[in-house]
Amino acid sequence: MRVSLYIVMDLERIIRHIFSYNFPSDEELVEFANSRHGFGGDDGSYGVTYPTDLDAYERDIQQQVIPDGCVEIYCSAYTDKDIIISEHKYLSELDKFLKEKGSHHLASEIKYL
Repeated sequence: MRVSLYIVMDLERIIRHIFSYNFPSDEELVEFANSRHGFGGDDGSYGVTYPTDLDAYERDIQQQVIPDGCVEIYCSAYTDKDIIISEHKYLSELDKFLKEKGSHHLASEIKYL
């Protein structure tokens, strides 16, 4: 099941949880974001998907859709639902996360559209 709206507090907690894993590193998070490419944990329990990450099978057979300008996040530690949010919200949370860690140089590298 997919959800397009989520309680803001829970959403921020979910996104921060995704950022807290060893993979991807903070540098990789910025690299993936700037290349507009998603990532996922080896165990499949967390990750981010961009619209261009979907392959033909996912789009045509599974009927998965991520609107342009959005990303899909998933994190089984908090919910079994996929959450679609604006890419801007995702990048803003990444920016805030990095700055709170003192990684201002990495935060300044995030490319907003």
